[in-house]
Amino acid sequence: MDIAPLIAGMVLFAISTAIGMSQMVKIITIIEAKHELKQGSAGWIRALSGWTLVVFWLLITWFLATIIGDWYVSGDLEAAIDRSWLRLRIMLEIMAALGSD
Repeated sequence: MDIAPLIAGMVLFAISTAIGMSQMVKIITIIEAKHELKQGSAGWIRALSGWTLVVFWLLITWFLATIIGDWYVSGDLEAAIDRSWLRLRIMLEIMAALGSD
C-alpha cells in the first residue's frame, strides 16, 4: 500500500482547515456585529458573500480530496487526475451557479 496518498490527504486537511478557519471567523464576526441582518442591507450581503466563499472552499477541498481518494484506491496518480476532469467540470458549473447573483 502506497503511503503518499495518505500523506497528501493529511496535508490537504491541514491546509484546508487553515484556509477555512479564517473565513469562518470572518463570518462569525460579521454576524455577531450585526444584530439585525435585513435582506438588502450591506451586512446581509456581506454575510452571504462570506458563505459563498465557504462553499467555494468546500468544493475545492472536495475536488482535491476526490483526486487523493482515487489515487489511494487506484494507486495511479496520473489516471486519477485524468478522471478528475469530469468532476472539475461539474464543480465549476456549481461554482458558476453560486457565483451568479
